[in-house]
Amino acid sequence: MRFRPLSISLIPLIAAIGVFLLIRTTCGVQGDPLTKVGLRIATWNIAWFGEDAHPERIANIKSVLNRVDADVYGLQEIASRKALEQLFDSNWEIGIADDPSEPQETAIVVRKPLKIESVELVFEGRNLDDAFPGKRDLLRAVVATPSGERVSFYVVHFKSRSGGRLNTDQRRIFACALLAAYIRGKNEPFVVALGDFNDTPDDESVNILESGDLRAKAGMEPTSDPFMHNITEPLWAKDYVTLELRDRFRGSDMIARAEGARRENDRLRGIDYRFPDDVKVREIMFDQILVSPKLFQIYAGTAGVYAGADVLRGRPPQVRRGDSGFVRYDDKGTLASDHLPVYADFRLRAR
Repeated sequence: MRFRPLSISLIPLIAAIGVFLLIRTTCGVQGDPLTKVGLRIATWNIAWFGEDAHPERIANIKSVLNRVDADVYGLQEIASRKALEQLFDSNWEIGIADDPSEPQETAIVVRKPLKIESVELVFEGRNLDDAFPGKRDLLRAVVATPSGERVSFYVVHFKSRSGGRLNTDQRRIFACALLAAYIRGKNEPFVVALGDFNDTPDDESVNILESGDLRAKAGMEPTSDPFMHNITEPLWAKDYVTLELRDRFRGSDMIARAEGARRENDRLRGIDYRFPDDVKVREIMFDQILVSPKLFQIYAGTAGVYAGADVLRGRPPQVRRGDSGFVRYDDKGTLASDHLPVYADFRLRAR
């Protein structure tokens, strides 16, 4: 691997079975992901995951990774390579910039015999900090499969909504516009953009990436995605969420749905509001997987948001970050993450 720093009676019974099978086929069973088909790709923001993590947190994260059983993970909020080595053994290959001054890096991890052929940071430099804050630049990795296909992965962690959507929307729009232009310029057949977008599949930023149109507006698109297919958009249409579900956790596996989540995101778009005081449904989908049209042609139709008990139990870490980037863990916590993993399967040979 080389690293180049760069810029989810009999008639009623049959009907019920049909609905159940449809849900399993399109969305997965959250506590028990479907048997995967071919190559499974997942994205997960493992919030503030640092070195020397609490053993219980490590056990919870490993349990989640085992049940999701992906072959490729795009990860966010990772402190370092050493942090990831607490989770992944020699059967995996890790790609990360491993900058000691950045405690929230993006990373990619692949299960052998998949191979990371190259890793690079894109959009480096202070002049692009508005779209890619600090050193949280876009991570690009080329992964080779055993049968010789090459898939280009773009792992993202865009600016959060902290400070208000109105104040931060343009930063995520700018980031998606840059990413769309970069992908178009590369003109590669198999492309995946995945990670924590801090916007939903209906928001302007993600619509730009889906359509390739810099003039795209917010809202549900009337047609299919012509530039990058959003695998998670059908899940969002059914109110599947990837964040803030933990408050509903009662000790058992869950379905990662919060009724009204999509409508609530639309209701609050374009206005000033206080979070969480003015928000009726706090749960939301920020973590997504988008793929190029050629890769979408071999999408296996299996995607889901994992919400097993192992990803929801425990106490969150308590973290303080100084202006210089220094991070202090007042409580390392045992909760795997406040985000939920998202996965999707493709008909490519993984092993």
